[in-house]
Amino acid sequence: MKTTITRRFIGRVLPDGHLSLPDDAAKEVGKVFDVMLIPVEESEIYSYAESLAEGKGFNKLTEEDIEKIIHESRGIH
Repeated sequence: MKTTITRRFIGRVLPDGHLSLPDDAAKEVGKVFDVMLIPVEESEIYSYAESLAEGKGFNKLTEEDIEKIIHESRGIH
């Protein structure tokens, strides 16, 4: 089974609408990625997840619930 490596980086939307990528990612022309855009100003992932959950009607989740979801999604137990 092939191991998938997740990378995190800060990109910028360029004037032509494209997203800037690190050099190693930019070399992977044609490869498809799952992309989530989180504004840098929203540095607190927990508050982002909380607002997303609230928007989806899951506002009864506790901070511990949200933390567990984030960790499980990243393979951290």
